[in-house]
Amino acid sequence: MESDTAIGATVRSMTILEIVADSPEPIGVTAIAEQTGLSKGTVSKHLSTLHELGYVDRSNGHYLPSVRFLDYGIRAGSLSELHRAAAAPIDELAEMTNEVAGIAIEHDGRVVDVYLSTAHADPDFPAYNTRLFHCSAAGKAILAEQSEDELDTLLETPRTERTEYTITAESELRAELDRIRDRGVAFDRQEQFPRVNSVADGISTESVTGAIFVSGWADELSGKRFEENVPGILFSASNMLLSELSATPGSRR
Repeated sequence: MESDTAIGATVRSMTILEIVADSPEPIGVTAIAEQTGLSKGTVSKHLSTLHELGYVDRSNGHYLPSVRFLDYGIRAGSLSELHRAAAAPIDELAEMTNEVAGIAIEHDGRVVDVYLSTAHADPDFPAYNTRLFHCSAAGKAILAEQSEDELDTLLETPRTERTEYTITAESELRAELDRIRDRGVAFDRQEQFPRVNSVADGISTESVTGAIFVSGWADELSGKRFEENVPGILFSASNMLLSELSATPGSRR
């Protein structure tokens, strides 16, 4: 039987790995130590081990999930019906818009990408697989699909200011969600990442609530293309996916 010390060390490593995976950008030792309550020395030792095992990458003293770690998520996602159904519509959406496209769902109080098509992303584009409810188009589209009780629960999560455009006040966010329900589409105007815009369409079936989204550099994904053209293509992709899942599009269509 393993000792309590060994089990505790495993729990700490997994906690640190989850923080790295959930961070929308590379994260440093100090930030992880603050979130876990562990010393910076302890965090550094665990990160070094995770790095040696290939689960995290290190860049300028900060850490991010490695390709190996993300591959496990892709393998798990590929087993789901949603992942299989989404692949073709999302790849086509990315091809038609020449941008990053994907589908995300609400899972255990988080926004989690199920499928992400990055074939048209340049190397510097922040195509991380973690999005925040309050400042990503996908997150806001998902919030707009929730019941009042579900929304109240999800809004209990602290809202950090990612950029100068991030909405953090609950009253402002609820007003934004009302606008999303009225127009049937959610926009992120440099709210989670500087210089990045995204647009999303919420989808709901009996088993999942999620959103299909397109993201791109703000200087390219802007104006009428951002406000009208891409949303039109997005709606077509949503309807294609819902058809694949044998679901009926919402009444807002």
